[in-house]
Amino acid sequence: MIKQSHSTYAVICLVAFSQGVINLSELAISYLLKEDYGMNPTEMTYIQGIISIPWVIKPIWGLCTDLLPICSYRRKSYLFIFGLMGFVLFYALSIYGTKDAVAGVSILLSIQICIAFCNVVAEALLVEISTGNDSSTNNVSLFFGFKAFGTLMTSYLSGYSLKYLQKQQIFRITSIFPLIIAGASLFLNEGQHKDTDIKKQLQELHRFLNIKAIYKPIVFIFCFMLQPSTSTAMFYFQTVYLHYTAEFLGKIKFLFALANITAVSIFNRYLKNYSFKSVFFVTTLTYSVVNALQILQVTRRNVELGIKDEVFSLCDTLLMQLIAELNMLPILVLACKICPSKIEGTMYALLMSTINLGQLVARQIGGILMYFLNINEASFENLWIMITMTSVYILILLPFLSTIKEKEMIESKDVYNKKDLDEQDIIGKGYERLSLSFVDS
Repeated sequence: MIKQSHSTYAVICLVAFSQGVINLSELAISYLLKEDYGMNPTEMTYIQGIISIPWVIKPIWGLCTDLLPICSYRRKSYLFIFGLMGFVLFYALSIYGTKDAVAGVSILLSIQICIAFCNVVAEALLVEISTGNDSSTNNVSLFFGFKAFGTLMTSYLSGYSLKYLQKQQIFRITSIFPLIIAGASLFLNEGQHKDTDIKKQLQELHRFLNIKAIYKPIVFIFCFMLQPSTSTAMFYFQTVYLHYTAEFLGKIKFLFALANITAVSIFNRYLKNYSFKSVFFVTTLTYSVVNALQILQVTRRNVELGIKDEVFSLCDTLLMQLIAELNMLPILVLACKICPSKIEGTMYALLMSTINLGQLVARQIGGILMYFLNINEASFENLWIMITMTSVYILILLPFLSTIKEKEMIESKDVYNKKDLDEQDIIGKGYERLSLSFVDS
């Protein structure tokens, strides 16, 4: 296991921060799909789903970094390679991505592979240095706090820069940050490793996932993430109907990131000692209500109440994202607590990919709903129905919250680890007796 060295924490924080800073290009990418490629809301949802596939198959990246060391290193080699590739791909996006849709989407998909791989490595390091409940909570808060801080620093600039810079220039600026990750990986304090039996590790992962206290919560989390996504529909509503500028959308992104940082601080200070069920139940109820407030804007009730669209959007974004992050953090902390040793990178990646797969499917469900509700760049009359369905869906799942038994999950991990250690001890004693018999002979 990796020692809790300053270099490990530094690399984890840098990867998280850089992942947040890379959001500098997020708004430029949205406008690239909308304006340069001429996509409608349904088409953009479909393409965004394709681009996010690398986040769904994170267990594959986890298996690579857990089982296939490069130059005897499981973490730093992958960080260096994919950080360097990220730099090259962002630069390529600035040259070829704005000219051809197929080339642009292919490059964007490749960029997400690089970012997802670096994310898996950082999360594996995070799990390795988390040894207890408080340690898990603090480390998860640290990681996502730095990620939110990186987003905060560049979110407003993401909209402001589109006013003065071309998309190509923004992509070139963004390319610097994956390069920084590659450079920082060289300072990671990591011991050397040998190749591991992949078949055996997959059997170990299968054995752990077959534990009843483990697989039931995973199914629940996946189902919870299936709430239909309205993000693409709201982007078109804000840019086409409300005529929000890129600069104002940057302000919204800034409040989005500020809400994330605030949520991490609130959770770490006031909520980390409460049970998973308590925090999750209350925040889910609250989020359902706050999410439904968007109906006031899409039906124009906010104007009747004398609330300007800009003020409503800023306040709604801050409140909704604050609750959403408080709702997600208990899941992330629990995931960190239950990862067994030796397959921590793969297991945490599997749990995160469960969330990402749910979000991917939710985005596609959102696209299907937009099609059947006739929500497009020229019609938003039925958008309130879609928002209502999202708010109602997450409430339907609350009765199944009982499937998550936090204490049993952690105990299952401890029993699994103890069994693994006992097996190693038996093997070690067997080798010792064998050696002694040769000496005696």
